[in-house]
Amino acid sequence: MKTVLSRLHPASAFVYLAGILIMAALNRHPWMTCTQLLCLGGIYLYYERRPGKILPFIGIILLSAVLNGVFVQRGNTAAVTAAGRTVTAEALLYGGNAGILLVNVLFLFSLWNRCFRQEHWVYLFGSVFPKLGVILSMAMNLIPKYRKQAEKFSNVRKELYKESAVRRAAAVCSMELTWAFESSMDQLDSMNARGYGTVKRSHFHLFQFGKRDGCFMAAAVLLFLINLYGFWKFYAHFYFYPEVRWGGFDLKDFCFVLCMGIQILLPLLFWEGGKKLCIR
Repeated sequence: MKTVLSRLHPASAFVYLAGILIMAALNRHPWMTCTQLLCLGGIYLYYERRPGKILPFIGIILLSAVLNGVFVQRGNTAAVTAAGRTVTAEALLYGGNAGILLVNVLFLFSLWNRCFRQEHWVYLFGSVFPKLGVILSMAMNLIPKYRKQAEKFSNVRKELYKESAVRRAAAVCSMELTWAFESSMDQLDSMNARGYGTVKRSHFHLFQFGKRDGCFMAAAVLLFLINLYGFWKFYAHFYFYPEVRWGGFDLKDFCFVLCMGIQILLPLLFWEGGKKLCIR
């Protein structure tokens, strides 16, 4: 999956990931959110290789269900009554579904971060908006670089001084700010010396839009439109309150659940040289 997307043209990969993000943000129906959870969770586990990494996400879902059930007094079906408060089944289901939606988005951004690298962003926006491309390139290097530098400062403080964690964090923050200003000035002088912003600069990129990229983009757009139609026609008006009205799982639901799964797992269907690109 990661290798397929990283070898695709950035425009095709962006269309695929953006389509999944839109569907993950729009859908509230349990069939769709659970399908997304299974597919995106499976991809996440495939790369992490450790089942224990999934436990925090399960905790998010359970915490969301419990908090919504405790603080939202809506719904007709009483599940638990304690201390004068009634926890309804509808509130628990709504909270759990909202937690699943949040976890789906987190899984998707994890995949996005793995396969959509800095050069992809710079290529997409740099050719149309050169200044924006430079800003994006600098911003994406900024946070990882500052985090590594903060870890170095913190390790040095641990070796040199015996102090509380709060005092160490304050000292590291102060050192980090000083280092950030000095680093910014050095980078500004370097960019001025190389002539940034004075004349129109040429650019070089490794990406070429080929037939496979076009087929992948067309398939991603088609599946997105099918799922968007299913959401608009059948799943946009699903409500948890005042009670859950479940129509059952029929052939229509099966077709749209299948389309949703194919949309997420679409890179697994593309081959190159007789081998799946998703397998290193």
